[in-house]
Amino acid sequence: MREGILGRLKFATGMSGPALLIWGAAMPLSVWAGDAVSADLAVATSDYYRGGVCYNFNLRHPEELHSEISVRVRDYFEEANTVVVSAQHSSIVQLRFDWALETRDWCGVAIGYMKDAVWDDEAVNRCLCFREYMREY
Repeated sequence: MREGILGRLKFATGMSGPALLIWGAAMPLSVWAGDAVSADLAVATSDYYRGGVCYNFNLRHPEELHSEISVRVRDYFEEANTVVVSAQHSSIVQLRFDWALETRDWCGVAIGYMKDAVWDDEAVNRCLCFREYMREY
């Protein structure tokens, strides 16, 4: 005798009637909702990612501005680190904390490359960009 696919699944045993119907309807909805709350910037909601501020992480900066930008990157690292550390002692807006983490991390990456005399446009641009988002919140 052939049993259906639901009969072979352990979590479906014991379900029948309305419970099985509700489970069958809830599964596709949970998969759809899972994609809607993704943190990926490509599909994030408009209140999390505001387009137009950061559009090209590979934008090249003229070499004559590297020393000025490197000072700014170090300052932004310190500013973001202060926000992250202070969040441990007080409540802040979650988005401000998230962007502060991103700012601190990417500025730290840029600083690490600068210590090895390497200029990484992507890390610098992400640092500058995420600091703007952090300041919005």
